[in-house]
Amino acid sequence: MRIPLYLMAPVLLAAACSSAPSSLSKEEDAYVATADSTGLANDITALNSPSRKRVRTADVRCRVSNVFNSLSVLEHTVIGVNGMIAESTMHNDVAMTQDVPYSADSLKRIQLYTPTANLTLRVPAASLDSVVHTLTSMATFIDYRTLKDEDKTLLYLSNSLKNDAPASAALKPTPKGTALDVATYQDQRYDEGTDRRIANLAILDDVHYATFSVQLFQPQQADIQVIVNPDKVTRAGFGTRTLTALILGTETLSNLFVFLLSCWPFIIVLVAGWFGYRRMIVKN
Repeated sequence: MRIPLYLMAPVLLAAACSSAPSSLSKEEDAYVATADSTGLANDITALNSPSRKRVRTADVRCRVSNVFNSLSVLEHTVIGVNGMIAESTMHNDVAMTQDVPYSADSLKRIQLYTPTANLTLRVPAASLDSVVHTLTSMATFIDYRTLKDEDKTLLYLSNSLKNDAPASAALKPTPKGTALDVATYQDQRYDEGTDRRIANLAILDDVHYATFSVQLFQPQQADIQVIVNPDKVTRAGFGTRTLTALILGTETLSNLFVFLLSCWPFIIVLVAGWFGYRRMIVKN
């Protein structure tokens, strides 16, 4: 008796999945298992329970006396508490640039600019307050400061409960569904479960490491430098300019002559009109 092919496909798929060796180590398996854990060590009914998944963030914009020095101090502080510098950029916002005469062949260029730095820091949650205090102690003016403490316990439990649910009975193809449909449905469920695990791991990562966004700026600075005057450097010498003037005059005169020559019909009409007018005056 031959077995129909549409019944062999799920069996072969299950056998392949069960025989495939796991690509994760024991440590990685234990880490992934935390994404589906619903057993919390403490009672989460208390708002400040250690088992709650609280995500802390901070956002500060302030003025400092020296952006570069404050940036260096903040980066060393974060590294000292085993944090991570996700992004660190520094640039100058130019407000005005003006060139004024300085000497016979040079100019003084005055540039007004504001040094600015932007940082995105990942700090252990327990050290966030100390890092924020380090920054605010260096600030001469705080534009704004935002501290957030978001509770994601229920979202974490929702994902864990969905993934920790009992596995459904093995699905078999029906007359209206093929083995491919069953395999596609199982793949979709696996992808959804994986997405929930990754979301929970991201929550755990955010719980342990707070995100600290910082923008630093300092009072406007002036950069003054002496540069070459391009008009003086590129200007031709006296002899060259004299010869150029003579040639230009000659070309202008020749152009005027050609223009007048092209107007000879009008000149003839004017001369004829003039003589006609004179003759009329003499007759009268």
